Amino acid sequence: MRALRKTKNCLNCHTPLDEVYNYCPLCGQQNDDKNVSFKELSRDLFENFFSFDSRLAHTFFPFFFKPGELTKKYNEGKRFTYANPIRLYIIVSFFYFFVLNSMMGDLTREFSQAFDTPEADSVKTAIQNEVEFNMDSIKNTPPIMVSLDGDSLAEGDENSWPLKNWQWKLLYEKLNDNSISEQALYDSLKIEDRGAITRLTIKQIIRIYKRDKETLVSEIVQNLSVMMFVLIPVFALLLKLMYARRKTLYVNHLIHTIHLHTFAFLVYGVAIVFVHWIFESEEVHEWIMMITVFTVFIYSFLSFKRVYNQSWKKTVLKYWISSWFYFYILVFAIVIELLISLLIF
Repeated sequence: MRALRKTKNCLNCHTPLDEVYNYCPLCGQQNDDKNVSFKELSRDLFENFFSFDSRLAHTFFPFFFKPGELTKKYNEGKRFTYANPIRLYIIVSFFYFFVLNSMMGDLTREFSQAFDTPEADSVKTAIQNEVEFNMDSIKNTPPIMVSLDGDSLAEGDENSWPLKNWQWKLLYEKLNDNSISEQALYDSLKIEDRGAITRLTIKQIIRIYKRDKETLVSEIVQNLSVMMFVLIPVFALLLKLMYARRKTLYVNHLIHTIHLHTFAFLVYGVAIVFVHWIFESEEVHEWIMMITVFTVFIYSFLSFKRVYNQSWKKTVLKYWISSWFYFYILVFAIVIELLISLLIF
């Protein structure tokens, strides 16, 4: 931590200050001169935010090679010696979601370019002809009647969801026409009398198809980072329930959870770099991903063993139960995040 650049007078209220004053006795403002050169400001920012000092060096070995040791030391009160877990998580998660976003953007561009080739155009034409044929077949088929509270409704009647056959056909034909705006295409479907959910669904289908896919993917990844940040306290609560008899404070489980996620993000981020930008062999990609998943799995298990110091049998059981619960929570959260991202895009 850098020393304060003290001034002779408070910069806020101009009260005279002695050298020993770290704060103004009148207004309480810190006695620190912020009017410094860009070089000094950059150095301070680098040192304060990234903690590029002895704490980072002390954090390195236990974080990578002694799973759970950093959590134990931090929860024991040895906090000034090691990097702040939240700051460490922010730095590593920024790296992980940056490379994830870059990879997804590259894949989206590659997919879009592949879809614009002559071969892809022929496939799209064949699909369109098949769809038109099926639409004509459906239109020429006698309506299917279903009974509903004594009334008879034909398939394709006003109560169908979200669109009738002719509306789907019109939507498919006009989606690729860039001269038609999103609003004009939406208005042509004549669904003003439909429910709010139906109108919102169709409007989002048009918007997603018409707009830049890279932007959509980028927003999904950004929302994913927020979702993971929200899930960390959830996993900590799960650990609190799993180890309820130990009377461990919730914040201690939270620190453990932050360290686990930080390690996982770092390993997965490095794996993405190797898979997407360095190695081209699919076989190498498979090996890298297998090693990555195995590394995170073993690291997390050993961290459980060291932090909670229970028998191997109890550790295996609780790790297995908490992992499966968290897996289902994670899948559910990802589905919700995708739906929300598509709705607000």
